[in-house]
Amino acid sequence: SVRRSMQQLLSDSGYDVRTARDGLEAVELLRERVPDILLVDLEMPRMNGLELTSFARNFDATRNTPVIMITSRTTERHKELASTVGVDHVLTKPYQDDELLDLIQHYMSAKSV
Repeated sequence: SVRRSMQQLLSDSGYDVRTARDGLEAVELLRERVPDILLVDLEMPRMNGLELTSFARNFDATRNTPVIMITSRTTERHKELASTVGVDHVLTKPYQDDELLDLIQHYMSAKSV
């Protein structure tokens, strides 16, 4: 649902998108190919977004990959947890498509500098 609509938005915007149903599947994808950016949900089955980000930060290939966490959790506690594990930006649901695309462009531009 949200994953599919986000995939469609990003594909339509010219990005090569790979999706995972849960955090453990995402780990397998990270081992196969290093992404330019990780979009993670805080609440994912089998391995949540905090755990996935922590894995990415401890995996040499993705240590510096920008991570955008998308979540409906808006408390300071959740933002602090995200920051602690290395999330670069927290985007609160519901978000605007333009806001997400702007963030991705920002991180893609910063990466190419």
